[in-house]
Amino acid sequence: MSLRGCGAAMKKFLDGDFLLETPTAQELFERVTELPIIDYHCHLSAKELREDHQFRSITDVWLGGDHYKWRLMRGAGVPERFITGDASDWEKFEKWAEVLERAIGNPLYHWSHLELRRFFGIEDVITSASARSVFDRANERITSAEFSARNLVKMSNVEVVCTTDDPLDTLEDHEALAADSSFATQVLPGFRPDVVLRIERDGFAEYVTRLGEATGGPIASFDELIAALDARVDFFDAHGCRVADHSLEIFPRTPTTDAQADEILRARLSGAPITDAQAEGFRWALLVRLAGLYQRGGWVMEWHMSALRDASRRSLELVGPDTGFDAVGQDVDLIALARMLSDLEEAGALPRTILFTLEENQNKALAALASCYAHEGVKGYVQLGNAWWFNDTIAGMTKQIETFAQIGFLDAAVGMLTDSRSFLSYPRHEYFRRIVANVVGGWIESGQYPADLDTAESVLRGVFHDNAVDYFGFGKAATND
Repeated sequence: MSLRGCGAAMKKFLDGDFLLETPTAQELFERVTELPIIDYHCHLSAKELREDHQFRSITDVWLGGDHYKWRLMRGAGVPERFITGDASDWEKFEKWAEVLERAIGNPLYHWSHLELRRFFGIEDVITSASARSVFDRANERITSAEFSARNLVKMSNVEVVCTTDDPLDTLEDHEALAADSSFATQVLPGFRPDVVLRIERDGFAEYVTRLGEATGGPIASFDELIAALDARVDFFDAHGCRVADHSLEIFPRTPTTDAQADEILRARLSGAPITDAQAEGFRWALLVRLAGLYQRGGWVMEWHMSALRDASRRSLELVGPDTGFDAVGQDVDLIALARMLSDLEEAGALPRTILFTLEENQNKALAALASCYAHEGVKGYVQLGNAWWFNDTIAGMTKQIETFAQIGFLDAAVGMLTDSRSFLSYPRHEYFRRIVANVVGGWIESGQYPADLDTAESVLRGVFHDNAVDYFGFGKAATND
């Protein structure tokens, strides 16, 4: 191997100043590195936290449900048997190491090594040659009590976790966690009514029947559906819920009245076919009514937009949904989005709202649109969500945070969300914090902002922690007034 021409300029891999390109960035990061994590959207299991689940191996906790890693392995040609199939934990880890070794430029390369270092203290570079040693040493620790689900969260300094829960969830795991004083992290439910919004899908009518049974009566009309969802919102609110999350692959474009939605719902429940336009219209009307329920409760509404779900029908049939076969979808219709937000605002039914998109070329448009719905006394009442999913990269996070600052007000940003099923994903927050500190430090070093590090630190503390606490109302009764 030749390093000719590199000399002293070559930095050590993942050193203490990783991603921090200036002395100012390094100092800013050092000032905020101890801040607790607010994980306001993730897919962790409340059941595993309640039971303080013990993982059998690093493969179990690292690869067991992480479709980011699965996707990378498939892209490298790894057979499905070594991804979601019946291969042993060691065989799956070995294949992962072989792929990761060559994943130059992929954030998973950084995340995986950060996780290995922060949780296990293993500083080896993961290669096919080092895989067995890494696997064995990590497993010596992962099977010990100190590496249980709860302890992994404690080790990560997580203050709040918001899970993702169906409206019919009993929330018994959340109840148990709230009553357990031995676990300091707040674990709160997140309301995710996607099944009700997807009226055209198989199983919709059966779900509505179950929803009626859970709320005291059959559902045969749109008003009865809203009443049932209202009851579930109240139930979630009583369990500390502060956020409602929605996956909107295509944002609805046709304003629809309650009466029209009622006709569509009755047709669907009777077994009659409905058109794509009718399904979209139903979603419009339902989102409007749901937003009103959230605003009344002081919740935050999250819209995750522009995903193309289950792009491979063959793979969907073989492996199932939410297993890594999604892609970036189409642009949001900004006129329709503005119409809904404006209608909600005019009706006094617009909750605090975060707009996430996979189409990062719409960052500027969404940031500008969000600033149109200002609310006295609340910073960033409607705001652009952080870089999400396929945009969780150095370039993607940098672009998002620069756009937020240039078009909006950086001091209002609520920061990173983990959006992960893995208990080892929390170093992604460190990744985000390093990137943001580097951006702000660069502005100071280049004379775009004064060398007022105390103010800059205060802004970063808001972005990384304080703003989310205030915006979501964690630990207090939040209102939209």
